[in-house]
Amino acid sequence: MDLLYVMYMGGPDNIDGIEEFLYNLFSDRDIIDFKIGSLQKYLAKIIAKSRSKKIAPEYIKMGGGSPQVKYLLSLLEKVKIYYKGITKRELETEIGMCYYKPYIEETANKLQYGDYENIYIMTMYPQYSYTTSGVCFKRLFHVTNIKPINKSYKVIPFWHLSEEYNKCIVKRIKSASERLGVKLENCHLLYSAHSLPEYTLSKGDVYVEQLKAQIDLISSMLGSVKSYELAFQSRTGPIKWLGPETKTVIESYVEKRVDNIIVVPISFVSDHIETLIELDEQYIKFAKKNGLNIERIESLNDSDDFAKAVVNIIRG
Repeated sequence: MDLLYVMYMGGPDNIDGIEEFLYNLFSDRDIIDFKIGSLQKYLAKIIAKSRSKKIAPEYIKMGGGSPQVKYLLSLLEKVKIYYKGITKRELETEIGMCYYKPYIEETANKLQYGDYENIYIMTMYPQYSYTTSGVCFKRLFHVTNIKPINKSYKVIPFWHLSEEYNKCIVKRIKSASERLGVKLENCHLLYSAHSLPEYTLSKGDVYVEQLKAQIDLISSMLGSVKSYELAFQSRTGPIKWLGPETKTVIESYVEKRVDNIIVVPISFVSDHIETLIELDEQYIKFAKKNGLNIERIESLNDSDDFAKAVVNIIRG
């Protein structure tokens, strides 16, 4: 018997959980440091209270909660099947979240006490940042340092250059060009990644470097495209973030009449508020209202090809 342990930031599964999720997120100085020391928890409480009311209608549009964990659990059921088909071994899976249930601290015991021959540990973040994957691993190792894992295990800190995973993206980019009714070589690709505070670069974070390396790989797999660029979304809070902003870039496309655009959410593997609301409902809808021919690629979610890619990633 083998085990795959997967970590993520998590997301509220109901309206009442939004404030708890946001407080946990904004009070963690490892992911966002407002440079105000211990006062950050106080500020986080204020932000969480006000922002939870503002974004509750957006979660209602998504069915009352984030679909992230639902997709992850469904994906892992498929991973089990494909893993057994290849290895002839049973695979158990467990998940742990940083900022909402089920928390890493609550599920890590499976790693510590389970009787497994092979243990794989990964996050659902293809690119590594100390603010995302790093936070997940920090929490996990804090728990397991107190009660160590009694087996050897394989850590997969990032997987942005996995060929099988990038084939999934390439397939969806080609499908988006067909929906646009335009040949791929005449399309403009806008890669949209979750933004990070700008100070993370000065600390040596490799996130942007890995994003660019992955985009280079996708470009080589696609062949010729008209043009492409990288932008950042989902900034929040009173600090400077990585740019340019996806919103601003799309607004510039309207002004300059850049057309036949394929939006690629390069740092997201499943649908959630950043794709379904921020990209689809806000930015892309705005572009379409202004006459642009624009499509977002389908998210990987719990698709069969992505499940097979995950098996390929953990087996190395």
